[in-house]
Amino acid sequence: MANNTTYNIRIDSRIRKEADELFKSMGMSLSSAINLFLTQSVIQRRLPINEIIAEPLGEPPADDEYHSFESWEQAKEWLNAEA
Repeated sequence: MANNTTYNIRIDSRIRKEADELFKSMGMSLSSAINLFLTQSVIQRRLPINEIIAEPLGEPPADDEYHSFESWEQAKEWLNAEA
């Protein structure tokens, strides 16, 4: 039997809601998804994601709208258009 522990973390409420919905659609809880992420991090000895944006995106837009981008270039174009 696994020896479980409880750990409190702060998560943006909007991201939490979207993550709950996403993982529920995959048949798992947010807790299960976080455990999967942590387990893969330990196994791989790195962040288990394919791509990380190396440059910061800067401050979020004033309207706090969530945007996703396919590349850093696309994000820079969007940021420059908003300026």
